Amino acid sequence: MLGDSRGCGGMRGQNPARMDLVYVDESGDPGTKEGSSRYFILCGLSVHHADWHEVTRHLEELRVRLAELHGLSPEAEIHAAEFLSSSRDHLGLNQRQRVQCLLHLLGFLSRTEKVTLYRVFIDKSSGAADPLAIAWAALAIKATDKVEAATHSRCEAKGLVIISDDLRPSPGSRWIDQAMLANPKLKGLLIDLPFGRESHQSHLLQLSDLLSFLTKQMLMPNHFFRGTGGKALLRRYHRLWSSEKDKGR
Repeated sequence: MLGDSRGCGGMRGQNPARMDLVYVDESGDPGTKEGSSRYFILCGLSVHHADWHEVTRHLEELRVRLAELHGLSPEAEIHAAEFLSSSRDHLGLNQRQRVQCLLHLLGFLSRTEKVTLYRVFIDKSSGAADPLAIAWAALAIKATDKVEAATHSRCEAKGLVIISDDLRPSPGSRWIDQAMLANPKLKGLLIDLPFGRESHQSHLLQLSDLLSFLTKQMLMPNHFFRGTGGKALLRRYHRLWSSEKDKGR
């Protein structure tokens, strides 16, 4: 198992607490039987509730620019696996235009100081008994550590809300005990169980889907990601994580 969290900075203030909304999507399946995927992946991003309106407004503005630059409708859902398919005309865009759109989205994530990224992947060949529970527990612990460590100048609220794609299987609650044993502070932060939203209604869930898909391609690249366009996307994706490590954060 390998997990990362990348803090993009954020506002510095005197208040030692924050309440974050964490958007999560997955790639691969959590099964352990023969024929299941080798990896189970969870990726997500968190936004402090005081920054949520600003972040979503900037994303909406970016989608308008993508419509002007490349013809991608602001209402179109970006589902990475379909968006990067071999189709010559998906959502009215050729593959080169679609790659450019995703590069713009990754650029947004690299520039913003209001978003924290998370990723966890479980290599099931190691014999993990319950990849779903292990991955969710690990992600919740990373988000807890971030909330506890970060500050925000505009709000003293403390809490953690997890939002997942409602088309995915529910993570249930079996991961909670495991996560709380590893980090008891989670109990005082987690607000209810994760709940689902339709991804086509959430730009933030669509970004989480993009992160989880690119993590999968980082581990097991398909034909497209062994070519020029796919490699360019992965290089930009890698920079999302390496830039903060280079700063020693």
